[in-house]
Formats: sequence, structure tokens, C-alpha cells
Amino acid sequence: MVYIKNMQRPVLEVVEFDRAIESADLSNNELAIIEHIRFVGTFTQPSVRKALRLEPKPPVLSLISMACKKIGTRIPMHFRSVREWSESISDDGIRWDGNLICSPAFNIEGIKLCPENGNCQLHLFAVHPELFNGL
Repeated sequence: MVYIKNMQRPVLEVVEFDRAIESADLSNNELAIIEHIRFVGTFTQPSVRKALRLEPKPPVLSLISMACKKIGTRIPMHFRSVREWSESISDDGIRWDGNLICSPAFNIEGIKLCPENGNCQLHLFAVHPELFNGL
């Protein structure tokens, strides 16, 4: 089972993040995905695809990653920190650029919510709390 690790996630002021989004030259799909997940807070890949009526290819998580790379060019120091953090929390030492805006969700015991852990049917992700705008 994959447990949450105790390492501080780099946090960026939402105003700076919004500025980076505005200047990142995102596609309409990338922007729609980011706006949607920031509004709903938690999501699965199929839930976003269904809600936004997206084609199955490329996968939503790939689109999130590509959008985060574009945003990351506007906030390079923060993005570098997020990539290092992402790699450090991964059990396989692999970074996911989508960690700029969201991360896998964990239950109260600190266990990642994913099919491999037998606690949900799909990988569940959560938007970072400072970027949530669904209220």
C-alpha cells in the first residue's frame, strides 16, 4: 500500500498561479479541464472526460500534465520545486507534472485512494486547497 509521506508541498499564491494560467497559452481543452477540476475539487480521469465531453485520447491526466508544463514555464522556480516534491513523494521516484495543480487523494489513514490499494475503483485526485475555487 502507498502511504502519504511527510514532506511539505511547495505552495504558490493563487494570484500568481492565476497570472501564470493567463499567460500560459493553454488550449481550450486544457483551460476547461483546469477550470473544472478547480471547481469540483476531487476528480477521476473518467469523471472529467464525461463532464467535459472529451475524447478518450489523449487521456485527461496527460492533458493536465501538458497544461502544467505550460503553466510551469511562467513560474519556473516554483515548478522546479513542485517537480522535486513530486519525485520525493513518489514510491517509484517519478515526478508527475500534474502535481502543480493536484495530487492523488489519500484516506484518513494516509493510504492513497487507488485500485491497487483496494479502497476505490479509480484513481482519485484532489486539487490543492489554495487553488480550489468551487465555493
